[in-house]
Amino acid sequence: MARQDEKQRIRRKLQEKAIELAAMNRWDEAADINRQILQLGEDPDTYNRLGKALMEQGQYTEAHDAYQHTLRLNPTNSIARKNVARLDALIARGFESGQANRKPRQQVDLRMFITETGRTAITALIDVPRSPAVDALVTGEKMEFRVNGKTVFVVDADGTIVGRLEPKLGQRLAELINGGNRYLAAIAQNDPRIVRLLIRETYQDPSQRNRISFPGKLGEGATYVSGLRYEEYEDLLEEAEESDEGEADSEEYIGPEEEEELGLEEIDQEINDEDENIEE
Repeated sequence: MARQDEKQRIRRKLQEKAIELAAMNRWDEAADINRQILQLGEDPDTYNRLGKALMEQGQYTEAHDAYQHTLRLNPTNSIARKNVARLDALIARGFESGQANRKPRQQVDLRMFITETGRTAITALIDVPRSPAVDALVTGEKMEFRVNGKTVFVVDADGTIVGRLEPKLGQRLAELINGGNRYLAAIAQNDPRIVRLLIRETYQDPSQRNRISFPGKLGEGATYVSGLRYEEYEDLLEEAEESDEGEADSEEYIGPEEEEELGLEEIDQEINDEDENIEE
């Protein structure tokens, strides 16, 4: 019994280390730690972490194998199902491995998007191209804005355009960015149907002090949030999907509430659970 307890203790320590390394984008080391965990016994979560670490390094074939092992153990695992589909699309186009010159991705802690009303938004991108760059986007991946006149393009670390903000929101942010405001943006959700972006105002130029970045009503497809709590995130996505389908307009404030931490893994799990329910 004591030997089994010791094995579980070692396993927990290795899991904590693997998660810590992933948070620091040290993917090669994270992959090695997850392989060590698998030597102590297989489980879906470890294969998922290994798949993500390999995918972040551009090792798409190996990542595909890891996610397939997840599905062997748990055929309904939504995270693995989504990533296998994404990797199938990449591999089918000849991308067995990532681009050699691809810059490392920077991930954002989505807890940074918990803020006051008028400074944070979640919005669906438009004119999203069908490309390997879009297929490879992951939840929490940092994006940059490229302003061209009244249009705001969203680009990844390589400068590849992955979509643009809808016109009204784009025009407003273009004016504010040109006026000196600064914003943080990260992928909130990416699947074959839609790419959603979280945006947060990080600096307001004194010349823009009387302008709110995200007023209550502005354009279509944008939902403005504050005091975002974990259990509210799924509701926001459902509202945005209803708006996308023309069933309802869901541009409204979420009033300030007692804040709770919003973790990347929790968000990815919630999004994938929601996708699974939609598919069924």
